[in-house]
Amino acid sequence: MNNDNTQPYSPEQLLTERFHISTGFHPGQREIIGHLLQGKRVLAIQHTGWGKSLCYQMASLYYPNLTIVFSPLKALMRDQYKKCNDVYGIESAIVSSDFEEHDNEITLRNAVAGKVKLLFIAPERLSNDLWQSYVPQMKISMIVIDEAHCISTWGHDFRPHYRRIITLFKALPASVPVLALTATANQRVEEDILQQMENGVLVIRGKMRRSNLGLDVVNVANDTEKLAYLATMLPLFPGIGIIYTATRKEAEFVASFLQHQKISAEYYHAGRGDEQREDIEEKWKANQYKVVCATNALGMGIDKQDVRFIIHYQIPASPIYYYQEIGRAGRDGLVARCILLYDPADLSIQEHFINSSLPESAKYEKVLSCLKGYTSVRAREVARITGLSQTAISIILSDLEDQRIVEHSKDGHALLPYAGKPVFTDYDNVHLHKCQELQDIKEYAMAETCYMEYLATYLGDSPESSCGNCGNCRNDLFPTINISERIAEAVKVFEDEWLPRIEKRGSVRVPEHEAGWSLSYHGNSQIGRIVRASKYEGAGYFPEELVDRAVHVIRANYPIEIINGIVSVPPTRSELLVENFARRVAERLAIAYLPVVRKTRMTQEQKLLSNRVQKQENVKDAFFVVTPTQVAGRVLLVIDDIYDSGYMLRELGKTLMKAGAYCVYPFTITRTRHSDDV
Repeated sequence: MNNDNTQPYSPEQLLTERFHISTGFHPGQREIIGHLLQGKRVLAIQHTGWGKSLCYQMASLYYPNLTIVFSPLKALMRDQYKKCNDVYGIESAIVSSDFEEHDNEITLRNAVAGKVKLLFIAPERLSNDLWQSYVPQMKISMIVIDEAHCISTWGHDFRPHYRRIITLFKALPASVPVLALTATANQRVEEDILQQMENGVLVIRGKMRRSNLGLDVVNVANDTEKLAYLATMLPLFPGIGIIYTATRKEAEFVASFLQHQKISAEYYHAGRGDEQREDIEEKWKANQYKVVCATNALGMGIDKQDVRFIIHYQIPASPIYYYQEIGRAGRDGLVARCILLYDPADLSIQEHFINSSLPESAKYEKVLSCLKGYTSVRAREVARITGLSQTAISIILSDLEDQRIVEHSKDGHALLPYAGKPVFTDYDNVHLHKCQELQDIKEYAMAETCYMEYLATYLGDSPESSCGNCGNCRNDLFPTINISERIAEAVKVFEDEWLPRIEKRGSVRVPEHEAGWSLSYHGNSQIGRIVRASKYEGAGYFPEELVDRAVHVIRANYPIEIINGIVSVPPTRSELLVENFARRVAERLAIAYLPVVRKTRMTQEQKLLSNRVQKQENVKDAFFVVTPTQVAGRVLLVIDDIYDSGYMLRELGKTLMKAGAYCVYPFTITRTRHSDDV
């Protein structure tokens, strides 16, 4: 069906013939589509799995020009893009950092030329020069803001760049329809969204209750009990599911344990490469994993109908987060289980996230001082100068824009003349609000009444009867679990032997290194204490026990039969400590040690730098290979003592590959627990 002859078809005909849905519209879908076709602006608040995307997909077919869909996650965009093109026959495209700038430019040209009906784009691209050069040429029929709660500082996933969407659609004629979509806007968030969208917005709010989800809370005391529960219960759960974790480390940790238990599992988080994440998404949607262990980077907006269980390994930040994430389950209307493993100690993780996500006044002063020295400064340069995280800088600059203290242009940010001092009242209130939300999810975990009723009323529903199928309504549906001695012992062995993984980095065009491992996290582990003693406390070379452990791990986990060279990372401060260790490992493995890498200049220790921009700049072009012929064609193992941000190994890997190495595998003794951008 071509766009120019779509008009005669009724929405009911399109529903069956184009969208292959024979069960009719959900209550409210037809109404929303009708409002959009009348050029109205709508805020639709409907429960997860309701079918919000159908509204803009169908409405776009009745308009002659482009519909722009702002979406916060690449996974969400990929899912919708593929479905629109492959299933619904709607010409769609994506502009994102997944693609080279040249490819994005071709997409934007096609959008301007009218060859694209739906254009998916992340709000972060609004400040991109390429986007800004093409958007004035576009004929825009409709704007869609998916996950619209991201606009609100009161929302559970505020993203400063979403504010720029508002600026864009305010510049368009009032006749251009706008659809804002969310499943997680309570009354306060709804009011904030409406205030920013200004007058004339219709609110269509549906019921939040999901009657097919069976909710329960399992009280646990530690990771050991959590892992034992998973090993016992997952083989009994029908179908496939997701285990949500609060941190990347736990996603890797849990997936590794389940793999040791012969359960088909994989982990997913934003630290994995784009190609890896896309591959996991496709295999998960094809039911090739029993479970994916993931941070909240997975799942939002991905339309997989048959997810039969969601387990939260750690408590989320609020009931709204929890509702959003369990919303991945049971989208086909069939029964699904949603289990929260509740350990009160996990609250401290979320407290840390709250305290680190809202910048204090001293950070504002750093940003303002930086801006005073320049006519205009890009956010990356602010990060390099101040050492603040890019997340904090994004929030601060957005807030300063709102307060009319700075302005944003294609050249960056600049202080406005006669700018006043920032006011922190709103952010103080948001901080208190987030602390209250954390108490609210704690209250949910300890509730003795209906779990679904708690969540639905929290999100704005009127009180109704109990759901009848949660752990508090029907505890016989969720029997107490008895952990066997075999599983308890398996958990203990795994916790003692688990190895932190180093992600594969680079792309097909620009490879950096393969996947690898560390012996331990740096923290307070025994191996971490040994490394600190040798590196910082004058205890001498790393002891033989570390060499023994390294040799065992390398033989067990690396393709030792093809590795034919070992290289060490040149020192920053510890002189020959790493080289000595690498030489001893090489001797034990009977692999040649190659002393071929030097530094082009002195670098700082990565741990002394504060964010990813500084760490990238610190090691950029910092290495060279003395004799490229010695590495040409070789499969190399690169050894370092501590994995911090990973940029050191990535830069050295690129250098070795450019010098002719066939591929590079990384190995470190320890790795730090923190992100490279906190």
